[in-house]
Amino acid sequence: AAVHRFHGEKAEHGRHAPQKTADLLNASGKPPFAALSVIITARNNILYICSIILFIHYNNVTYISHRRGHIFALTFGKKEAKFVRLAALSGNPVCKQPRSFMYNKPLTIAATTILLCSPVIILSSCEKKDAGAGQPQALVPDVQVTKLVTEDVPIKAIWIGNLRGTEDAEIRSQVTGYLLSKDYKDGAYVKKGQTLFQIDPRPFQATLEQAQGRLEQYEATLKKYQLDVERYTPLVKSGSVSRKQLDDALQQVQETEAAIATAKAQVDQARINLKFTTITAPISGLAGLATPSIGNLLTPSSPTPLTTISAIDPIRVDFNPSDKDFLDLSSLDESSNGKKGFKFNVILPNGTLYPQQGYSVAADRNVDTQTATINVVGHIPNPNLILRPGMFVRIQATVKILKNATLVPPRSILSNQSAKFIVYLDDKNIPHMQVVQTGPVVDGMQVIDIIPMPNSTFTKDSPIVVEGIQQAARLQGQAPVNPTPYKHVVSQPVMPSVGAQSFEKAKTPEGMHHDNAQPASK
Repeated sequence: AAVHRFHGEKAEHGRHAPQKTADLLNASGKPPFAALSVIITARNNILYICSIILFIHYNNVTYISHRRGHIFALTFGKKEAKFVRLAALSGNPVCKQPRSFMYNKPLTIAATTILLCSPVIILSSCEKKDAGAGQPQALVPDVQVTKLVTEDVPIKAIWIGNLRGTEDAEIRSQVTGYLLSKDYKDGAYVKKGQTLFQIDPRPFQATLEQAQGRLEQYEATLKKYQLDVERYTPLVKSGSVSRKQLDDALQQVQETEAAIATAKAQVDQARINLKFTTITAPISGLAGLATPSIGNLLTPSSPTPLTTISAIDPIRVDFNPSDKDFLDLSSLDESSNGKKGFKFNVILPNGTLYPQQGYSVAADRNVDTQTATINVVGHIPNPNLILRPGMFVRIQATVKILKNATLVPPRSILSNQSAKFIVYLDDKNIPHMQVVQTGPVVDGMQVIDIIPMPNSTFTKDSPIVVEGIQQAARLQGQAPVNPTPYKHVVSQPVMPSVGAQSFEKAKTPEGMHHDNAQPASK
């Protein structure tokens, strides 16, 4: 009775737009609108809205429109669509006789009661539906877990080493002369005695011949004086020759013998200088680049050597471990009874590992008091002559061995301001936190030491969370997680994860105070 309908007749102010729209919908046969659009002005009151809701509920209204103070509803029947004018707003200046929905008091009271009770009815019906369908379970986070690894772990140290030849020979000119030829290839391997340079030998050959001539002259003079001595000796007895003449002859023989000795030394010196004009390799090894050019005047006082030859198979390396590392290396050397000292690996400047190991051969007599290091000399096999003098390499050697060390992936370490933890799962897959003490990272695995905690259920066989560690830490002791085997990814960093350091609000493990998260005493 409260709703005024119109269909096919002119509206109060001659507006046919609602009816034409209904006729078009009837002709097209389109389905009802999916969404309900309501336009209500600020002048509407709660009772007016309640009455509209009742009409919508019982008359299958799908669209409500507000046009010039009138409220229209579009309803769909079995055969046609209709526009219904619900009411005109109170105080509408367009309407001659404004109407209000408040004149039907029983209807408005019933509408208000239904509106207030509708949320309870809707909620109760939803609860029944949910009870029939079953409540959805909370999502269980997936985590990746692994087992503790227990094995002997070698602790290695790395030092910087400088390579040099086991024998380094600087080639210099021993005589002054002009360089005639260079008889080796720069940077080539040369053998001992091989000719390297040739100096002009002609001046030295002339000097040798001159010394030889002088020697022959002295030898001839000596023969003459010796004959005089032989002739004067019997004549002195007969008195034909005086004693003084015989003594002079004897003195001349001695002087000539001394001159002959000097002449022989000069001949030897001239022969040596002539030999020095041919410069040969004193050792077998790798020859460097030649500094002089053909025709240069070479002198023994030149500060720059002609070239340098280094014996580089094996090649020598000098490195400086600390006094502590040296003591550890010495103890390992004694336990291994090695004849060649301790062995070490060589890491080349490009980061690759040299295929052959080196061995120590000697150590200096004292430790440097300023650096607390000691100079150690080692030899490295170098059959392909890849290693060259002056190259810097890294020397890696085992200084000690940790027996039965416990290892975990570095990503499984969780940190806060005062301690480090790992997250493990109990037999019900509920996560718990365990305090650990971290050691070095060896071959991508973190060495840890388990700190005993009161009321801890941790065992050596407990699964350790690696991925999803923060989600597991939030559920500590409360809810289970879904563990899956840990899959190592090569791109993951091998250093301890720093992402856990931002997890400052992580729960404190059981058995530890929240304000002071220190490991419990053993």
